[in-house]
Amino acid sequence: MLKFTTAVIGAAALLASAAPVWAQKSVAQKYIDGEAKISTPFKYDGPPVNLRYSTFLGKAGATPELYEKIWARLKEDTGGKVTVQAFWSNSLADAQTGGFESVASGIADMGTCYTQLNAGGFDLHFGVQLPKVFTDSSTGSLVFNEVYAKYLRDTFEKRNVYLARVGLTPPQQLLSKEPIRTFDDMKGKRAWSVGKVANAAVAALGLAPTSLKISELYPGFQSGVLDVAPMHDAGAPLFRLTDIAKFRTKVDLWTNPNEHCINPKRWDAMPEPLKDYLYHWFQVWTQVESQLYYDLEASKARDGMQKQGIVFLEFNDADKAKVDAAYAGAIDAWIKEQEDAGRPGRAMVADMRTLRDKYAAMTPDQRMQAVLDKPVPGLMKGR
Repeated sequence: MLKFTTAVIGAAALLASAAPVWAQKSVAQKYIDGEAKISTPFKYDGPPVNLRYSTFLGKAGATPELYEKIWARLKEDTGGKVTVQAFWSNSLADAQTGGFESVASGIADMGTCYTQLNAGGFDLHFGVQLPKVFTDSSTGSLVFNEVYAKYLRDTFEKRNVYLARVGLTPPQQLLSKEPIRTFDDMKGKRAWSVGKVANAAVAALGLAPTSLKISELYPGFQSGVLDVAPMHDAGAPLFRLTDIAKFRTKVDLWTNPNEHCINPKRWDAMPEPLKDYLYHWFQVWTQVESQLYYDLEASKARDGMQKQGIVFLEFNDADKAKVDAAYAGAIDAWIKEQEDAGRPGRAMVADMRTLRDKYAAMTPDQRMQAVLDKPVPGLMKGR
């Protein structure tokens, strides 16, 4: 009997160790469940505060579902004092190209203010998109916070908003209907990209950058306007690219910053204890999203794509070296452009790499706990 019990226990342990990472409960999930807490105490005792949140996202999908859980946690942890009222699908205002204006004017209290969709006036900001600098969202989002505080805040606030939070997607990988097995297989293929840095990264691989609106991505890929649809893994099923793609080739292309801003007048009028709490909570929101959506859903999506029959391809060492050299050239060209314009591109890239190595050495749970313990300072004046 002892022998049988030991065998059963051993088998159970083996099965547990083989379970996918995303099946194990993380500190981020414990926060959602109320088992892990933000360190900043909630000391606000004034009237209830409702924040109107404007987004272009539709209500269906993994991201909105996660947001509603995060907002429910905020409501519970503040005793119902702070709530978020979401306006999905641009129902309050244009939260895509008009994101900055809708928040700055006070139509929304906070909302999506994506620089990638409103590129005017931003240059140094897009250094966070440089290829093969980041491999996951959890690390990249933490680095972005520190880089933003040091290099980017003044430019962002010229749009008459404050940054509430910013997350970074994982890098885009190549989804295609025909196999891309070698570096030369990319040459001349039309690949979706948006923005200067993304275009430069795509072109460095020999692909032909082709700009389409995000709403045109699926039909463009389906009809053959695009040969390749670069997308981070969590986004591949979200935008239904997995319905079309037959192959996925790992190249770690650009990442996308996803900024959310808040109306300065609304923020400045808040009592200090409330601002202290929300400033910290915004960063908790970001890290939870990074881990439970961008990174966890990416892991699930990769499993799903492989079960669906999508073939995963990786270059051999020689072709990987060609990719690295191509990206190094694109990064050097971007740095030179920034330095020639008097902007500290070289220092920012050096800081990103140093901070990446610092945070990459931590486990996701350690990163989440670090955010729960203490926010990164400097994302707003006086914080």
